[in-house]
Amino acid sequence: MIRLLALALAISAPMPALALSCLAPDVLRSYAQFDAAKEEYVVVHGRLTLDMSELPKGMMGDQRPPRMTKLAAALKGKSLNNSGFTVPFDRQLTLEVTCLSQWCGQVQNDENILAFVRKDADGYAMRVSPCGGTAFATPKPAMLKQVTQCMTEQNCTGD
Repeated sequence: MIRLLALALAISAPMPALALSCLAPDVLRSYAQFDAAKEEYVVVHGRLTLDMSELPKGMMGDQRPPRMTKLAAALKGKSLNNSGFTVPFDRQLTLEVTCLSQWCGQVQNDENILAFVRKDADGYAMRVSPCGGTAFATPKPAMLKQVTQCMTEQNCTGD
């Protein structure tokens, strides 16, 4: 009887939760990563618009979301050059939302963001992952100053 009770308790005990472990997004680390990438990236401060109903949802029952969902979005604002955020940027882009297990990258419609946007031969794209680092919502003035210093002074120390 004790063995049966122990077995029942072991089966009904909660399973350990799986957690996504990510390094906290950091604008300076992101700048360095995208600056070193073989692809061309543009740093944009602006407003992102998209159809929220097209974003993938996390785990639904036992059905996992797709690894990547591509959807249309628009980004309007200013891109960064050696003079700061001065170049008008008003482009359609492909939003590439990646999912890992049950977690998916997140953005909001009509959101003020600081974004690292990839320039491809056929247009622009922005990948959003569950760990972040490509788009920073409601960037603080200090973040904008940091990436401007990275571009204009080649100083990415955050000072």
